[in-house]
Amino acid sequence: MPAETVQTDAPTASELDEPIWSVISFERVEESGINYAAAIKLMSDLEASGIPGLCVVTNDAAGRIKTQG
Repeated sequence: MPAETVQTDAPTASELDEPIWSVISFERVEESGINYAAAIKLMSDLEASGIPGLCVVTNDAAGRIKTQG
């Protein structure tokens, strides 16, 4: 007997599309609450501006960052 397949009406969304991402630098959280594509674009823009130490992390991780200064 074949396994039963359950279908849902909810679309399968990737976490990359959800606004759960932040961009951080050595000095601070640059922006939070954006999707991954926006985070990558922002990181590229900031890198072009000379901002060092950029990284994409989850909003939860960014919330643990202590701002310098």
